[in-house]
Amino acid sequence: MHIIATVGPDNTTKTVLPFVAAKGAMSRGETVAIFAMQEATYLGSNRHADLSELKAPGLPVVQDVLNALLENDALAEFVVCEPCAKARGIQEDDLADWATFGGAGDMARQAAEHDTSLTF
Repeated sequence: MHIIATVGPDNTTKTVLPFVAAKGAMSRGETVAIFAMQEATYLGSNRHADLSELKAPGLPVVQDVLNALLENDALAEFVVCEPCAKARGIQEDDLADWATFGGAGDMARQAAEHDTSLTF
């Protein structure tokens, strides 16, 4: 599954949704590629978002879902839009070890490599 995330930590209810979708894909034995752009770029930075604090009523905490994805090798990649991130003051050394910088070409590649793309 390919997921484009655009919502950041300022809207915890919507921030959780891409991760819940990813967990659903993992439960089916699929891997997930996430492309984070706009406010979602903060999610790839340990210095800018505490994923253990991001949750929505009735849904799991983002960090718990991320841990499950990583432990099960279900997160194929988490690409942070570099121009979007830099416009928000996020530098490469701010990225979590499971995230990388990329651009529109990476988003297009991810979409081409997967049968399903979702946007949140």
